[in-house]
Amino acid sequence: MRVFNSNTLLAFGKRHAGADNAFRELNRTLRAAAWKSNQDILAAYPGTRPIKGGRVVFNVKGNEYRVIAKIDFQFQAVFIKFVGTHADYDKIDPETVDHY
Repeated sequence: MRVFNSNTLLAFGKRHAGADNAFRELNRTLRAAAWKSNQDILAAYPGTRPIKGGRVVFNVKGNEYRVIAKIDFQFQAVFIKFVGTHADYDKIDPETVDHY
């Protein structure tokens, strides 16, 4: 898949102690993916939850961080919509947020 705003993932990981490897791994997983459905995502990355609008919530580093991505299966593209801590996630609407 093509990952739009992948630099956002990597930069966030570098700014948060101990999260760099987790965000690098998520980025690698997204780039290597050839997902056709939400079931494919769940099989590859069990810490996910599909939500409305073609979005998926990724739990990163033991649910310490959250990433919301819009997945376009037809065009094999991932659009990062939100990256933050679990506490930050609790303050936003995951179905409409578009921080990046």
